[in-house]
Amino acid sequence: MVIEAVNAEMVEKALAADNPSYVRTHAEGGKVIIETEADSTGSMLATLDDLMINLKVADEMLEGHGTIEGKED
Repeated sequence: MVIEAVNAEMVEKALAADNPSYVRTHAEGGKVIIETEADSTGSMLATLDDLMINLKVADEMLEGHGTIEGKED
């Protein structure tokens, strides 16, 4: 998953604090790249759901410091 963010480094750091071993994030050129792996579709959906909640919280926390643009790949 790729998320465009005005301050991708801050968003990546906010997400990385809560990443288990099966989620990897890094910031690159105004984007946060998120790689996940899971044993099943249900596990992947739960992982992505957690990431979306964490992205929402990160966006709210960084309000005024640059926000997530809402574009995803």
